[in-house]
Amino acid sequence: MDTDLRSSARVTVTYPVRLSGDSMIGQGTVVNLSAPGCAIETALPVQPGDYLELHVMAPDQARPLTVGLAKVRWATEQKAGVEFIRVRRDEQSRLQRLIGQVLEASAGEQVKAGQELTAA
Repeated sequence: MDTDLRSSARVTVTYPVRLSGDSMIGQGTVVNLSAPGCAIETALPVQPGDYLELHVMAPDQARPLTVGLAKVRWATEQKAGVEFIRVRRDEQSRLQRLIGQVLEASAGEQVKAGQELTAA
């Protein structure tokens, strides 16, 4: 039995992100997002234990969503799981709203798909 014990909503997204750490600066793509962290696809050589600053370019946002300090918890060759450690209060609010918007859009698409199936 595969049970997800996460306590917060995790949404699938594809948002460009700028990453910077002690010895690296580069880009990647956020592939899933939640209040406590995210998964990023990147060619950068990130390792568990690395600390990063993130600037996430979400659609319909006037400026990037900034995570002042994040810690890499796991990494594979092209993907990393990152825990948000320091996020300003206003940025945390923006993050929560963004996740809510993605969840609403996803629920709306599921309802529409169900209606199309019953209409067919």
